Amino acid sequence: MALLSLADAQRAMPERVGAVHGRIVAPDTDRFTALSTAFQNCGAFVDVPAGVVLDDPIPLVWTARPGPHGAVFPHTAIHLGPGARATIVERHLGASEAFVAGIVEIDLAAGAHLHYVIVQQSDDGTRIVMHRAARCAENAEVRWHHAELGGALCRSAFETRLDGAAASGNVNALAFPTGFTNVDLMIDFEHVAPSTASSTIVRSVAKDLALGRFAGNVHVGSAARGARVSMRADALVLSRDAYIEAIPALDIDTNEVSASHAATIGSLDEEQLFYAQSRGINRSNAERMVALAFFEPAIAGFPSEALREEIRTALDARLEEVPETFAS
Repeated sequence: MALLSLADAQRAMPERVGAVHGRIVAPDTDRFTALSTAFQNCGAFVDVPAGVVLDDPIPLVWTARPGPHGAVFPHTAIHLGPGARATIVERHLGASEAFVAGIVEIDLAAGAHLHYVIVQQSDDGTRIVMHRAARCAENAEVRWHHAELGGALCRSAFETRLDGAAASGNVNALAFPTGFTNVDLMIDFEHVAPSTASSTIVRSVAKDLALGRFAGNVHVGSAARGARVSMRADALVLSRDAYIEAIPALDIDTNEVSASHAATIGSLDEEQLFYAQSRGINRSNAERMVALAFFEPAIAGFPSEALREEIRTALDARLEEVPETFAS
């Protein structure tokens, strides 16, 4: 298994890096990928050989210095050989007012399986724009797990291209913007081959003057017969001035497909609160319990109990930061 800085990998194994780097996310995809490509100043290369199964997760941590010069432009290139299995955990711990614009490219060979976890807990002034994309060969599977728990402006794009028969992709994502935070989440699946499958679960909660937006799109091509698609986004608005929108969309070019999509936006369920209160729990604690439980369908997909507990603890701490969560 190879884990190197991108610069070292480009010197040591240029052909292996070149097969992934710049091949999955085009530099001109949008203005942010162009910016990240032009000013790339760090990165990583991960290569897991055929048949290798890694039991321990691979950590990737991005951070920045405070102030106007604290800009990070990371580029991560990942390749898993046939039958390889791995978990990668990407963390963002940027200092206040830092700017991060990065790209992640993943190439999965036949039968490879990857859990890719993102835990974003940057300071409140950090601005983060990330574009992540994967292409999956026959029977390959990528599972994205995304927790958006910090920053001032967070824009995350996920693209998954299912090129091989029976390839699959899944997204479990959650976000809890507070204050003046703006969170933008874009998820796209491209079903190219037959019998491919994709599933998306998004849970968002907004408080104060925070803004949240989810845009999901699944395209099922004419050759993707037997594709299975599921996309669902649910959101809670905890303050009068918070705002969330969710826009799932399907674009299907074949009749032989099973597909569903849905989105809901609402406030705390009074029936659930009443039930908890009828069991002797005061309203404040009942509201807290219901809000935290709302995230569970997304948390449940994370690949280890340690990560699930970490996310629960982080969500609980964010509620502690805003003790008047349910009063306004």
